[in-house]
Amino acid sequence: MKHSPVRTTIQTDSGAPFRLVYSDTKSPQNELPDHLHDWHEIIYVYRGQGSIFIDTGLEKMQEGDLFLIPGSTVHRALPDAGNPVTSSALFFSPGLLASTAGGISSSLLRPFERCRKRRVYKRQLNYKEREQISALIDDIHGEFCSDHHLSSHAALLRLQLLLIFLERLEAAAGPAHTTTSLPAPAWLSSILSDLDHKLRSGLSLPELAQQAAVSPAHFSRAFKRYTGMTLTDYVLARRVIMAKEHLVQGDETMAAVADACGFDSLPHFYRQFKKLTGTTPAAYRRTMAREH
Repeated sequence: MKHSPVRTTIQTDSGAPFRLVYSDTKSPQNELPDHLHDWHEIIYVYRGQGSIFIDTGLEKMQEGDLFLIPGSTVHRALPDAGNPVTSSALFFSPGLLASTAGGISSSLLRPFERCRKRRVYKRQLNYKEREQISALIDDIHGEFCSDHHLSSHAALLRLQLLLIFLERLEAAAGPAHTTTSLPAPAWLSSILSDLDHKLRSGLSLPELAQQAAVSPAHFSRAFKRYTGMTLTDYVLARRVIMAKEHLVQGDETMAAVADACGFDSLPHFYRQFKKLTGTTPAAYRRTMAREH
């Protein structure tokens, strides 16, 4: 079976929608493909270097970098072959906090909402902040390694402490400034920034290449080199993200959602949505309604 280029299924051993990939060294051979999931993600870089494509931009990854990636954000790490990144990555469902943190869950998730709104996902930490983040992640890892019957609950409490630290970091240091993205052709940055507005009209490679004033072949090569994915895969992921927003925010019919997001037909919408998310649009709407 062909693996979906963007869908990632996050495996968890704790029984809760929460996972830690601890101090893992990524190389081009073992890095996950471009991925898209509903869970929020925190990445802390210990050492090494590389780059990561998030949403519409490509950022450097290096020692002391912290990335907050909201759920349903297209992203893909591109490790350096000679000096690969070693990092820890925390994944958790936003709905997990609603059931464990009660009324403060929205406050704990506020850093991710800021990232989504500002499209700024990276913060460079000073030495003291690095020590604190690293220690909090170590504590979570320690609980996951423990066989105590309350270890999963303790790990969730430590996740909340980490999120409180991130919120305090924002309050003390002020908002993270827009980081300098890795250089890309001006036409490609413009295309990526404007792509969401064109999803409904039906995108074609020749039309986009003409708009960029480059050949289709050059467009495809540059797009893949910069984002780590093909134009087809990226556009499909963006359409599914848009569909998720429609499904959660309103009560439109499935046909209306499919049309609004640029899918060719209702069967095409159902097929592609399930391919990337592992569930049907109707089941996704029901699940999100229960969580909210």
